[in-house]
Amino acid sequence: MKYKGPTGVRRVDFREKIIAWLVDEDHEVKVEPVPKEAPLEWVLKVTVKAPFKVNLLIQQPETKKDRIVVSMGIAIADAHKKALGKLSLTARTEIMTEIYRSLVTMCPDCIIIIQPNLSDPQGIAINRIIYHESLTREAVASTIRVMANSFAVIVSILNAKLGITPERRPERRTDVGFM
Repeated sequence: MKYKGPTGVRRVDFREKIIAWLVDEDHEVKVEPVPKEAPLEWVLKVTVKAPFKVNLLIQQPETKKDRIVVSMGIAIADAHKKALGKLSLTARTEIMTEIYRSLVTMCPDCIIIIQPNLSDPQGIAINRIIYHESLTREAVASTIRVMANSFAVIVSILNAKLGITPERRPERRTDVGFM
């Protein structure tokens, strides 16, 4: 899959390859319309169904055609915001710093932004760039696993530090294993 820039040489249709890989891995994929003001060539919405549902975007920048960007935005849940609001500024910042440090350790290549800041978190954006010369099925699958694991890390740390017990789900059968 050699990328040939905008010199007029036909390049591989990365979007179609990525869609095929994702569908083959049992992810839900939807081609999203690109907003007029967004400098994007295309956007895919990917829903990872297991081990829990996570939504991601895979985007092709219009001005940097040598890469794709895999993105996940996580809104801080109301229960977490309420519990964080009861803590001191220092305690909130320490929890969010632990989350940030865990995410960077897990994915040093990711761009991680806690919005608007560590002491008043409303959301977390995680982006990972995959350059076309590195774009393989494994690179996409690995990035998706990192994103799903990032979601689990964020929720787990918040629940543990804030004393929030997630809703109990129906017990799963453990006598049958499958992938």
